[in-house]
Amino acid sequence: MSQTATEPPPPYDPSIIFHHDGPINPVFMTEAIRTLMRTLPLGDSNEPESWANRRMVSATQALAALHPRDEIEAMLGVQAIAAYHAAAAGWRHGMNSAQPRGTGTRYVTAAATAARAFDTMLRALERRQARPLATPAARPAPRAWPKQDNEAAMAALEARCSATGQESETNTGPDTDPETDTGDIIELTPEQAAAFKAQVEADMRAEENKGLDLANTEGLRPDGSIVMPEDPTPNQEAYIARRLWIRHCKEWAENRRRGIDREPDIRPLRTGDIIR
Repeated sequence: MSQTATEPPPPYDPSIIFHHDGPINPVFMTEAIRTLMRTLPLGDSNEPESWANRRMVSATQALAALHPRDEIEAMLGVQAIAAYHAAAAGWRHGMNSAQPRGTGTRYVTAAATAARAFDTMLRALERRQARPLATPAARPAPRAWPKQDNEAAMAALEARCSATGQESETNTGPDTDPETDTGDIIELTPEQAAAFKAQVEADMRAEENKGLDLANTEGLRPDGSIVMPEDPTPNQEAYIARRLWIRHCKEWAENRRRGIDREPDIRPLRTGDIIR
């Protein structure tokens, strides 16, 4: 009795995770790609544009080669690739770009730390992929994802989180008195929600930076961070001290929330450290 030979399955395309009908929501993958691109060393003005493009394409190929099956595995993959590029940049600066001589040790140390982080991320991803996904039991099949209005989704979440918490007591049903009911959620348009969020963030930044001369403080980055210079100016010293104090207060509050009754550790600063 003859046995019919089964045809091997077609080869799996790793780049399917970037497709709009891929196994992972394209909204999430778009943000994952954006996050990955922001971690790459692309600010070297002496580098040809083609080199930067090649680095970005290679990074997406590396992410696809990790075969993430869901959003969590994609996040681990992004962190692993970011750690690789951080290590590569550290090796380059430590071995070839350290001036004056003798200052490259800290870059080599940072590169070694990033290399260990790369290995840790890969091991975490391998441990997760050694088990089947909870739902479904295998790689999710491609599906058609509906379009998502991100601004409307965030406006709805913001309105939900800003509720008074009295809805269960006041909104008892159709007999609720609208004049005495204070638990209604305020519906905001996406434009109103964005404007409100921007105003809150602006007020927080203004309060944190009160009394500082930001206009004459060199080296401030768009996200409010600053790279520790070798010889900071008085304005830079004041700004760095304020950021460190705010970070210290936040860590102290987080320790208290966790039941830890001790002051946070004071970490020494070195030239090149990013202070947020």
